[in-house]
Amino acid sequence: MRIDRKINIKYREKKLIRLYRELNLIRKKISSLPLIELKKPIFHSYGLIWTLKLQSSKYKEAYLYLIDKFSKIKHVKNLKKINQMEPEPIVLDKDGYRSLLEKYPDAVRWFIKRKNRFKKTEYVFNKVAILEKKLVKVMITHRRDIEPDLESRKREIEDVLYTNSDNSGKLDNLLGIRHYFDSDKTKFQRNIIELYDLNF
Repeated sequence: MRIDRKINIKYREKKLIRLYRELNLIRKKISSLPLIELKKPIFHSYGLIWTLKLQSSKYKEAYLYLIDKFSKIKHVKNLKKINQMEPEPIVLDKDGYRSLLEKYPDAVRWFIKRKNRFKKTEYVFNKVAILEKKLVKVMITHRRDIEPDLESRKREIEDVLYTNSDNSGKLDNLLGIRHYFDSDKTKFQRNIIELYDLNF
Protein backbone atom coordinates (compact mmCIF):
# COMPACT_ATOMS: atom_id res chain seq x y z
CA MET A 1 0.00 0.00 0.00
CA ARG A 2 2.78 2.43 0.97
CA ILE A 3 4.70 1.68 -2.24
CA ASP A 4 1.55 2.23 -4.35
CA ARG A 5 0.98 5.56 -2.61
CA LYS A 6 4.56 6.68 -3.35
CA ILE A 7 4.14 5.69 -7.00
CA ASN A 8 0.88 7.69 -7.23
CA ILE A 9 2.50 10.76 -5.66
CA LYS A 10 5.45 10.56 -8.03
CA TYR A 11 3.13 10.17 -11.03
CA ARG A 12 1.14 13.23 -9.92
CA GLU A 13 4.30 15.31 -9.50
CA LYS A 14 5.58 14.33 -12.94
CA LYS A 15 2.20 15.18 -14.47
CA LEU A 16 2.20 18.65 -12.86
CA ILE A 17 5.73 19.38 -14.12
CA ARG A 18 4.81 18.12 -17.58
CA LEU A 19 1.72 20.37 -17.68
CA TYR A 20 3.75 23.33 -16.39
CA ARG A 21 6.30 22.89 -19.17
CA GLU A 22 3.56 22.55 -21.78
CA LEU A 23 1.94 25.74 -20.48
CA ASN A 24 5.24 27.62 -20.78
CA LEU A 25 5.59 26.49 -24.39
CA ILE A 26 2.04 27.63 -25.16
CA ARG A 27 2.65 31.01 -23.52
CA LYS A 28 5.86 31.49 -25.54
CA LYS A 29 4.02 30.63 -28.74
CA ILE A 30 1.23 33.10 -27.92
CA SER A 31 3.73 35.82 -26.96
CA SER A 32 5.49 35.40 -30.30
CA LEU A 33 2.29 36.21 -32.21
CA PRO A 34 2.16 39.72 -33.71
CA LEU A 35 0.18 42.43 -31.94
CA ILE A 36 -2.71 43.82 -33.96
CA GLU A 37 -3.74 47.40 -33.24
CA LEU A 38 -7.43 47.89 -32.52
CA LYS A 39 -9.31 50.55 -34.47
CA LYS A 40 -10.59 51.96 -31.21
CA PRO A 41 -9.21 51.38 -27.68
CA ILE A 42 -11.38 49.23 -25.43
CA PHE A 43 -11.86 50.09 -21.77
CA HIS A 44 -10.37 47.45 -19.46
CA SER A 45 -10.49 48.88 -15.94
CA TYR A 46 -9.69 51.80 -13.70
CA GLY A 47 -6.32 51.91 -11.99
CA LEU A 48 -4.28 53.83 -9.42
CA ILE A 49 -0.75 54.92 -10.27
CA TRP A 50 1.96 57.07 -8.70
CA THR A 51 2.91 60.43 -10.21
CA LEU A 52 5.60 62.88 -9.13
CA LYS A 53 4.37 65.68 -6.88
CA LEU A 54 7.66 67.63 -6.94
CA GLN A 55 8.25 69.79 -9.98
CA SER A 56 11.61 71.25 -8.95
CA SER A 57 14.25 68.79 -7.81
CA LYS A 58 17.73 67.91 -8.97
CA TYR A 59 16.58 64.28 -8.89
CA LYS A 60 13.43 64.86 -10.96
CA GLU A 61 14.75 62.87 -13.92
CA ALA A 62 15.65 59.93 -11.65
CA TYR A 63 12.27 60.00 -9.91
CA LEU A 64 10.40 60.03 -13.22
CA TYR A 65 12.54 57.14 -14.49
CA LEU A 66 11.85 55.16 -11.32
CA ILE A 67 8.08 55.67 -11.60
CA ASP A 68 7.97 54.87 -15.31
CA LYS A 69 10.22 51.80 -15.05
CA PHE A 70 9.20 50.17 -11.79
CA SER A 71 5.78 51.36 -10.60
CA LYS A 72 2.74 49.12 -11.17
CA ILE A 73 -0.93 49.79 -11.74
CA LYS A 74 -3.30 48.90 -8.92
CA HIS A 75 -6.60 47.91 -10.52
CA VAL A 76 -9.66 49.40 -8.83
CA LYS A 77 -12.94 47.50 -8.60
CA ASN A 78 -14.88 49.90 -6.40
CA LEU A 79 -14.50 53.61 -7.16
CA LYS A 80 -16.37 54.50 -3.95
CA LYS A 81 -13.39 53.26 -1.92
CA ILE A 82 -10.80 55.16 -3.94
CA ASN A 83 -10.08 57.63 -1.10
CA GLN A 84 -9.01 54.76 1.16
CA MET A 85 -6.69 53.16 -1.37
CA GLU A 86 -3.05 53.69 -2.32
CA PRO A 87 -1.19 52.58 -5.48
CA GLU A 88 1.12 49.58 -5.26
CA PRO A 89 4.41 50.30 -3.43
CA ILE A 90 7.41 50.73 -5.71
CA VAL A 91 9.44 47.59 -5.03
CA LEU A 92 12.64 46.53 -6.80
CA ASP A 93 14.36 43.17 -6.83
CA LYS A 94 18.15 42.91 -6.67
CA ASP A 95 18.65 43.21 -10.42
CA GLY A 96 16.32 46.20 -10.72
CA TYR A 97 17.97 47.91 -7.76
CA ARG A 98 21.44 47.31 -9.20
CA SER A 99 20.48 48.67 -12.62
CA LEU A 100 18.93 51.77 -11.02
CA LEU A 101 22.08 52.49 -8.99
CA GLU A 102 24.23 52.16 -12.11
CA LYS A 103 22.14 54.90 -13.72
CA TYR A 104 21.48 57.01 -10.60
CA PRO A 105 23.98 56.24 -7.75
CA ASP A 106 22.28 58.66 -5.32
CA ALA A 107 19.19 56.44 -5.34
CA VAL A 108 20.91 54.25 -2.72
CA ARG A 109 19.43 56.58 -0.06
CA TRP A 110 15.83 56.23 -1.21
CA PHE A 111 15.10 52.62 -0.33
CA ILE A 112 14.46 50.32 2.60
CA LYS A 113 15.91 46.83 2.27
CA ARG A 114 13.69 43.94 3.39
CA LYS A 115 12.86 40.28 2.86
CA ASN A 116 9.58 39.39 1.19
CA ARG A 117 7.41 36.45 2.22
CA PHE A 118 9.50 34.13 0.05
CA LYS A 119 12.69 35.23 1.87
CA LYS A 120 13.93 37.10 -1.20
CA THR A 121 15.68 40.45 -0.78
CA GLU A 122 13.81 43.44 -2.18
CA TYR A 123 14.09 47.23 -1.98
CA VAL A 124 11.10 49.46 -1.20
CA PHE A 125 11.04 53.11 -2.25
CA ASN A 126 10.44 55.09 0.96
CA LYS A 127 10.15 58.68 -0.28
CA VAL A 128 6.38 58.42 -0.70
CA ALA A 129 5.93 62.05 0.39
CA ILE A 130 7.16 63.23 -3.04
CA LEU A 131 4.50 61.15 -4.82
CA GLU A 132 0.78 61.57 -5.35
CA LYS A 133 -1.78 59.11 -6.59
CA LYS A 134 -3.73 59.46 -9.80
CA LEU A 135 -6.74 57.60 -11.16
CA VAL A 136 -6.39 56.42 -14.76
CA LYS A 137 -8.27 54.41 -17.31
CA VAL A 138 -6.53 51.24 -18.46
CA MET A 139 -7.31 50.69 -22.13
CA ILE A 140 -6.69 47.74 -24.44
CA THR A 141 -5.06 49.09 -27.59
CA HIS A 142 -3.67 45.89 -29.20
CA ARG A 143 -4.59 42.23 -29.27
CA ARG A 144 -3.26 38.92 -30.58
CA ASP A 145 -5.20 36.50 -32.75
CA ILE A 146 -4.89 33.18 -30.95
CA GLU A 147 -6.04 29.86 -32.32
CA PRO A 148 -9.14 28.71 -30.37
CA ASP A 149 -7.63 25.27 -29.71
CA LEU A 150 -4.44 26.81 -28.32
CA GLU A 151 -6.35 29.21 -26.09
CA SER A 152 -8.62 26.40 -24.90
CA ARG A 153 -5.66 24.17 -24.01
CA LYS A 154 -3.97 27.04 -22.16
CA ARG A 155 -7.04 27.67 -20.01
CA GLU A 156 -7.46 23.94 -19.41
CA ILE A 157 -3.91 23.62 -18.07
CA GLU A 158 -4.18 26.83 -16.00
CA ASP A 159 -7.36 25.46 -14.46
CA VAL A 160 -5.61 22.23 -13.46
CA LEU A 161 -2.47 23.93 -12.13
CA TYR A 162 -3.83 27.03 -10.45
CA THR A 163 -7.55 26.64 -9.68
CA ASN A 164 -6.98 23.51 -7.61
CA SER A 165 -5.22 24.67 -4.40
CA ASP A 166 -3.65 21.23 -3.83
CA ASN A 167 -2.10 21.24 -7.29
CA SER A 168 -0.91 24.87 -7.08
CA GLY A 169 0.63 24.23 -3.65
CA LYS A 170 2.36 21.08 -4.86
CA LEU A 171 3.67 22.90 -7.96
CA ASP A 172 5.01 25.74 -5.79
CA ASN A 173 6.89 23.22 -3.67
CA LEU A 174 8.28 21.39 -6.70
CA LEU A 175 9.50 24.60 -8.35
CA GLY A 176 10.57 26.33 -5.16
CA ILE A 177 8.86 29.55 -6.21
CA ARG A 178 5.35 30.94 -6.56
CA HIS A 179 4.02 31.71 -10.01
CA TYR A 180 1.34 34.24 -10.80
CA PHE A 181 -0.46 34.46 -14.09
CA ASP A 182 -2.75 36.89 -15.82
CA SER A 183 -5.00 35.30 -18.41
CA ASP A 184 -5.21 38.63 -20.30
CA LYS A 185 -1.50 39.39 -20.27
CA THR A 186 -0.47 37.32 -23.29
CA LYS A 187 -3.54 38.32 -25.26
CA PHE A 188 -3.63 42.07 -24.85
CA GLN A 189 -1.26 44.98 -24.63
CA ARG A 190 -2.69 47.58 -22.29
CA ASN A 191 -2.05 51.30 -22.51
CA ILE A 192 -2.91 53.90 -19.87
CA ILE A 193 -5.07 56.86 -20.78
CA GLU A 194 -5.18 59.58 -18.14
CA LEU A 195 -8.66 60.10 -16.72
CA TYR A 196 -8.27 62.79 -14.08
CA ASP A 197 -6.15 63.74 -11.09
CA LEU A 198 -7.35 62.82 -7.63
CA ASN A 199 -7.30 65.64 -5.14
CA PHE A 200 -7.21 64.70 -1.48
